[in-house]
Order: sequence, then C-alpha cells, then structure tokens
Amino acid sequence: MAQPETQMDPLSGQIVKISKRELPLSCPRDANQAGMHPRVYIPLKNVGDEASCPYCRTRYRLVD
Repeated sequence: MAQPETQMDPLSGQIVKISKRELPLSCPRDANQAGMHPRVYIPLKNVGDEASCPYCRTRYRLVD
C-alpha cells in the first residue's frame, strides 16, 4: 500500500544565507514575527555551517 503524500511545510525548503556580521543568529529574525514562536539561537560558527530552527524549520547557512 502506498504512503499518502505528506504536505511539506512551506518554510522547510527556505535557506537563509547569513554572514558572520549577523551572528549571533536568532530565529525569528524579524521583530514583527516575534509572536510566531519563541526566540531560539541558531548555532552557526564556520562558513558552510547549516542549521534549522526547531520551530519553523527555516534553514540558515553561514556564507561568509
């Protein structure tokens, strides 16, 4: 029996590129989205590091 197709969270495919001057990084980033979910800090240290917010699944990548 085939598995039903799971609807994908629209934010899960989004990758936000971050520079070192934007660290430390927290999600949500915009004060207007503060009610979206609790603020969490995303651990990015080295160029190429990638991490996701555990609440909204937005992915962040450190690019420079």
